[in-house]
Amino acid sequence: MLRSNRSILSFDKPAGHLRLVMTPPAARFVLAPVLKKFLSQYPEITIEVVVDTGTIDLVSGHFDAGIHRGERLARDMIAVRITQDLRFVTVASPDYVARHGSPQIPSDLRDHNCVRLRQSGGEILPWRYVIDAQTTEFETSGSVIVNEPDCLVYAAIDGIGVVHIVEEYVAPMIADGRLVCLLVDYAPTVSGQFLYYPTRRQNPAALRVFIEFMRANTHDVTPTEKSRRASRSPSLSPNKAPETVSPHIEPG
Repeated sequence: MLRSNRSILSFDKPAGHLRLVMTPPAARFVLAPVLKKFLSQYPEITIEVVVDTGTIDLVSGHFDAGIHRGERLARDMIAVRITQDLRFVTVASPDYVARHGSPQIPSDLRDHNCVRLRQSGGEILPWRYVIDAQTTEFETSGSVIVNEPDCLVYAAIDGIGVVHIVEEYVAPMIADGRLVCLLVDYAPTVSGQFLYYPTRRQNPAALRVFIEFMRANTHDVTPTEKSRRASRSPSLSPNKAPETVSPHIEPG
């Protein structure tokens, strides 16, 4: 009888294969820190993660859910906020700044070697800044283009050029002085990360528990306060870039 009860309990646990797609920042700073905890709570669930810099259609890609910034989501998705808003920062090494100086306004970037990120769709990640409450894209050029964010960080630390990147990637280097922030007063803030999934009558049990787990465990994913102080001027107020789409957003 005891063996039978154990079998029933095991059968009732959520199980299955979850296929997820997300951006590199979401994989590294949102999912990775909580993945071990989730798998320990739900050992019968297998998670497959596809990391992509573009916006992937969940249905055609056969994904159960994704994690992406809110302004990039389709209107027919259900979206659950799981982080605070994100901030892009422009950084370079102290050595680079000593050799080439610091841009004082975004248009000064035309005189600098800008290390850029090519996304999976082929486009270069835009360099956007907030001027007079308006978000403006600035043209940049440089000798290096990569398709992986960590390569941007390494290039910046090595003094190759200027990098524009989500703050979480460089927060430790800003805090310890390996990188310095540039154009601080123009830094844009964009929508935070959302867990999103298609609207349908009934989601698999594995997806339902994953949604509830992420609601409970990921809202505080932000850079450290030390790195915030190092990268912001005292008078800086957040510059929020506009959101352009409105999926159905559930409370986080």
